[in-house]
Amino acid sequence: MEDFDVFTDEIKFTKPLFKNILNKFVKEAPATPSGPNYQSGRKLLGEECLSNGEELNCAFQFSEAVSATLRTMAVYREEQMKAANDKLYKITSYIQPIQDLIDANPISKEDEELLDFLCPKPADVTENLTEKLKTLRIEVEPFHKKYLRFGPHNNTDNLQKILKELPKEWTIVQLTAPYNPNENLKSFELVRTEIDSIYLTMYSNDYLGDHGPLTVRIPANVHKEGTKPLFTELYSLLDDNFETIDKAQFLNNKRLVQNYWNRREDIDLRMKSVIMVMDKEWLGGWGSLLTGRLVEEGFRDKIVKLVDTTIGDWGFIKLNTKQKILLYNLIESSPVLSSQQLKSCIRKILTQHGDPDEIRKLLNGDCHTCSKDFRFLNELCLTCLSRAFESIHHFTVVDGIKAFSQAALVVKDGEEWAALKKAKRHPVILIVDEMLDTFPWETLPVLNHHPVSRMENIHFLYNLYKIHEKKFVNGYFVSSSDVGRYVINPDKNLDRMEKRMVSFVQYWCGDWSGHIGEPPPPDCFLSYLKESDVFLYCGHGDGCQLGAGGANGVGVEAACGTTASALLSGCGSVRLCRGEGRAPPAASHHHLHVAGCPMVIGMLWEVTDLEVDKMVSTLVSLYVPSKAAHSWQSVGKAKWSQGVLDTEVEDKSPFVPERELLRALCRARGSSSFVMIASSMVARGLPVRIPEDDG
Repeated sequence: MEDFDVFTDEIKFTKPLFKNILNKFVKEAPATPSGPNYQSGRKLLGEECLSNGEELNCAFQFSEAVSATLRTMAVYREEQMKAANDKLYKITSYIQPIQDLIDANPISKEDEELLDFLCPKPADVTENLTEKLKTLRIEVEPFHKKYLRFGPHNNTDNLQKILKELPKEWTIVQLTAPYNPNENLKSFELVRTEIDSIYLTMYSNDYLGDHGPLTVRIPANVHKEGTKPLFTELYSLLDDNFETIDKAQFLNNKRLVQNYWNRREDIDLRMKSVIMVMDKEWLGGWGSLLTGRLVEEGFRDKIVKLVDTTIGDWGFIKLNTKQKILLYNLIESSPVLSSQQLKSCIRKILTQHGDPDEIRKLLNGDCHTCSKDFRFLNELCLTCLSRAFESIHHFTVVDGIKAFSQAALVVKDGEEWAALKKAKRHPVILIVDEMLDTFPWETLPVLNHHPVSRMENIHFLYNLYKIHEKKFVNGYFVSSSDVGRYVINPDKNLDRMEKRMVSFVQYWCGDWSGHIGEPPPPDCFLSYLKESDVFLYCGHGDGCQLGAGGANGVGVEAACGTTASALLSGCGSVRLCRGEGRAPPAASHHHLHVAGCPMVIGMLWEVTDLEVDKMVSTLVSLYVPSKAAHSWQSVGKAKWSQGVLDTEVEDKSPFVPERELLRALCRARGSSSFVMIASSMVARGLPVRIPEDDG
């Protein structure tokens, strides 16, 4: 280590030393490290790797930097359940590691003879002991379980191995918040608005090929003068939403009711504004990196040809592979992006994602704001970036923007590309940092018609996939809807919701069974999760507290092996809830994923029951086949809140079911007239579908 200057309290670490300290911290982490501290260390390393151009290592570090505590919980719960069912588990769990150590370090023949001389044993005793040990040896832990644990097996090689094993149809993208040292000093309520950038990492993408993961750094929390910063506005909006809904029960006159609806409309307008700022001011053209793979592969090949032709015609011979991949994605998404979004993103791709070392050599020191010690190219001013670009390519940035804008215009307005805007896409898996999870990513204009699901991290995505791998076809978990279970209004204080949802279930899913107006016993609740194909909970919160106390007191994780798609319609049913200090967040879907549940759908924040009932009933009617005489959309609902349906109707229009759950969710959001309610509904887990012939 470097010498300390005893005459000052400042210690100036050199960059290599700083990085070595970080490496030592994360590589020598204990088997169950502090989740928040572990994540902070990994984020720091990820940022260092990205600034050095180490794309693969950066992606790996960021993959380790999200939902670390959940991994610890999953391992602990599994150990707990194994110990509860097997009295010898704690003893036998030590045998395999010891055996591995012995096998890796065999003793020599001379040492063996010496041991026999010092402590001779009858041959029959040795044989009996050996046979007994064989019976106690535990099975080797599968890799998808091992990767949940912390250790040297978490590395770049194994990350690449995992990505190759996951379905090729998936687009996997991670959104990571940067490291913030104030996390150790301030409360979460203060730190959550101190985010000035995000890192968007593409783990799998239609244009990546064998190139491997790529990461871009995007400015965040942007705002115009006189307006609230985006993060501040979102959390303020959620607080107002909670307060408005919470006080609705005390409305007792016409004036208060009118004021309530005025506030609801104001909140809805504010959420529309948040989504617009996310789209226009924040992500802009980078939203193109969130889109799913096109089902029709012909479009992809045409995009590559168009961009490559543009590069060749204009002579951009020094564009690197990363820049080309970013341009492929951007041009493909041009039909849903504005001209300003396209031009701004083209400029950033051309100027901010070139070779940093080459640009560093071209800085002449004339600029008072830019230094050769920059970490990322987007720290440089536009003038310096433009000069560097012109020196390298012998074109102005304006010419570069013009060249690729023309290519985008061909895709945006050309007749042969008209079908691209509505082209069907494969699922998108969003891995969202806990600090960014509150944002309604799925309702961004570039994503709102795509099948999108969130996952906690690569580790859990891989673990869930391997558990259910045999049931996967073309990137989808193939499920059924034959067995349905429900719990409706267990607290017996949502009467109108109960009448609505009971009348719907009886009409559309008459073969389902469950509990209405009372909580099921814990073991019954767990059996519902284990035996059903679709589980529906309608009540306050997520309902998982109903499984507490059953099956050795472990909780809903005891429903191990479940294949149910769980639909939890209560307020904040899939929201991340934080404890005091730096306690990691917890949520119902964490526990359900530990149990193996492939899909959980729920709400990010407080919602009102009528609007949610519309979305949930629409979702189930689209996804679940039924013997009902008429489509749910045609049924009269004037007295639905009284539990009365008008089935003496004619179908208003042809009913088109949707057997892919994530696509059904996109359509179901449209059944609510409130953006605030619709954007709350998200999916967490693996893409699920029912075979078409089931309908």
